Amino acid sequence: MRFDKETLFKELVRKHGMNLFLGAGFSVYAFNGDEESLPLGNDINETLINLFALDKNRNFNLSKTCQKIKKDNEGMLEKVLKEKYTVKSFDREYMTITKLPLKNIVTINIDNLLEKIFDDQESSVNISDAAVYGTLEKEKVVNLYKLHGSVTYPLGTKMSFTEKELTDLFIRNKGLFETVSFKLSVAPTIFWGTSLYDNNTLELICNSEAYSKSEMQKWIVVYPDEKNKEYIEDFEDLGFNIIEADTKELINYLGNQSFVRQSNNKKYIYKEYREKFPSNFVCNELKRSGVRRPVVDFFAGAEPQISDIMSNNVCRISYFSNTLETILSGNITLITGIPGCGKSTLLMQLAFSSEMDGRKFWFNSIIKQEAERLIKLVEADDNVIVFIDNLYNNIDALQVLKGAKNIKLVVAERALNYEYVKRFFSISSDRIVDISNLNSGDIQIICKSMNRSSADAIELMRNNENISLLEIVFFVSTSALIKERIKRYISDLINFTDKNLKIDLLEIFTLVNYTSYCGVPCSMDMMYFYFNEDIDSYEDILYALEKMNKIIVESTETNTCEQDQNYMVMRSKLFSEKSLSLVDNKTIAHVLNRFLENVSAQIIYRYDIFKRRAYDADITKRAFDIGDGIKFYEKILENNQSPYIRHQYALFLQRKNEYELAWEQIDQAYTESKKRIFSIANTHAIIMFEKNMRSKFNAENELSLLKSTIEKSFLTLEYCITQDVRVNYHVLTYSRNAIRYYEKFGLDEYTSQYIESALNQLGIILTSGEYIFRGTLKELVNLQRELNEIKNII
Repeated sequence: MRFDKETLFKELVRKHGMNLFLGAGFSVYAFNGDEESLPLGNDINETLINLFALDKNRNFNLSKTCQKIKKDNEGMLEKVLKEKYTVKSFDREYMTITKLPLKNIVTINIDNLLEKIFDDQESSVNISDAAVYGTLEKEKVVNLYKLHGSVTYPLGTKMSFTEKELTDLFIRNKGLFETVSFKLSVAPTIFWGTSLYDNNTLELICNSEAYSKSEMQKWIVVYPDEKNKEYIEDFEDLGFNIIEADTKELINYLGNQSFVRQSNNKKYIYKEYREKFPSNFVCNELKRSGVRRPVVDFFAGAEPQISDIMSNNVCRISYFSNTLETILSGNITLITGIPGCGKSTLLMQLAFSSEMDGRKFWFNSIIKQEAERLIKLVEADDNVIVFIDNLYNNIDALQVLKGAKNIKLVVAERALNYEYVKRFFSISSDRIVDISNLNSGDIQIICKSMNRSSADAIELMRNNENISLLEIVFFVSTSALIKERIKRYISDLINFTDKNLKIDLLEIFTLVNYTSYCGVPCSMDMMYFYFNEDIDSYEDILYALEKMNKIIVESTETNTCEQDQNYMVMRSKLFSEKSLSLVDNKTIAHVLNRFLENVSAQIIYRYDIFKRRAYDADITKRAFDIGDGIKFYEKILENNQSPYIRHQYALFLQRKNEYELAWEQIDQAYTESKKRIFSIANTHAIIMFEKNMRSKFNAENELSLLKSTIEKSFLTLEYCITQDVRVNYHVLTYSRNAIRYYEKFGLDEYTSQYIESALNQLGIILTSGEYIFRGTLKELVNLQRELNEIKNII
């Protein structure tokens, strides 16, 4: 086997890890449902020509064949490709790949071989598709970039075989090209299974700015055949080192190197738990892990970390024993409450306590693949407790774990998100612990642990109904309110000067606030892409961050990561939300636009979480006027046609009182979602109602048509109430609209029906015994009272 610069390769892999760029030749030992080897280019081309009865005399290559079929029969082509490239079995030699120190895998294959390999029980590593999760640099996770689509993606998601399609994709989605080039340039890469037809792609990547700057070495695998030797010189001209080997031969070679991950043979009864979930399995090693920091950082508002919980200075409040009893008496427990009430701290205290027997796992971030691996790992263990923080961000994992009979779940999420998360699991009100309400006894205990007087804290609590535990503790620790402290901090950032700074401090402050608001940390890669035009290196970013190290901190969520880079967040979620509300609109607009332009989805850590709030009308309404907001959403729609984007676009337009434009967007979103997404249906009903309530009429027949159109909005809400578990959400809208209808039209043929229906639904909710967040409960009761008053009048 020829292996150019073999010694250098081994040294670079030991130092940096390695990447793979895979083509069809890598998958030759995988088999589909018909037990056939996955077809290579010429084979699939011949199959498609015969199947779709194309003219053989025209000598189409695969690119032309696919192009021809897509014009008339794209759906059938997709079906055939899924059948041919869905892997059922594979040669076990491929399992060696899971033991390599891989950073990233980029593939132009559409098959699911990699997913099958890494999902195998023998693998201790997960693979994370960047199209779903963005860049996820967690320990024992390899990032996967599928450039041509995948048989695993939903029906209707385009797959491609042609070089032109990939080149066009890179031109159209500059961020994807820059992300892939950058990721390949930070570690030695083996280009494996590519062919002469892939040369345009290889040339694009090799000539990219990222590769030019890094000068990282790269290798390409050439199958040992005389006819391939003529191509070696072309590859060498592109800067490749050559490996001449068959796929199996190279797998075996790599598997025998010293950099291969070795199994931990330490004698320990739960060694597999510790080995496969080293940052989540609660054991003595985990309790002793992590950086020890002064507990005053916790009291000053930082998110809790293990060393805080293990410290005797962080006391338990009265909710600890109540929650413990709830956990012990059932299979699922939800800890909820207002922002900053101490949910994460309580969850960690329970997870690391000695009061519960069994094996415990604690996560603040867990993806579906990790949940599936955890279930397989503990299937023979009948006493397992899994603690999950930030449930809203980890719903996919919950969907997997809730079916395991041997796992007890303890989850935490804000009460504001309860209406969303309750769709995914059934839970009775007695299994929900709301820790929003503070009592003076708890405040006294906390103040005593801080060696501070509790008098001012108790007075602050009594004078502010919705104040959180975090705000009280911050006040006791610093003698200042969070909001006032942040205002002063923003003013200091604006006035700060330093000739060595290349980054505006308020801009990076707003950027980290924005990503924290979206529920994810801001990685150094994200900041590098964002500030690329302003900086020379990462050092310029680190220099700016040093100026803000009291409020922008390293994420505790990513202390499970292999620390190739830093992940930055605001010191707490509450800080983030309050900070973002105090930054001026012009700066927010600048950050949103620049982020959209410079940072691709594939480089964003946990993109699946980020995208849920990234384009919220709540933030765009503040940032943009109507014209700039339209440009912003239209720019997003160029690459993301999701009905969820149109939903937020419509809400933005509605809040700017542009009801005609809002109606166009929400009606398209409602149609594209096939009326199955109830949050979109709810907004569709609201905008239909508002649009027509504002309409003027000149004749009786126009009034009749107007009222019948408004009736459709009520019928949509009635459908949502009967079909969606988020009944409260829809009944609130229905009841508000019923009152508005009465105020505009008085008593007519519809009024009594709307009032009675609203009261009936409110009565069912308020007597159901189900958990209702206190803010929602208050509004439901007020609406019921107001509707009863109207009923008595009519």
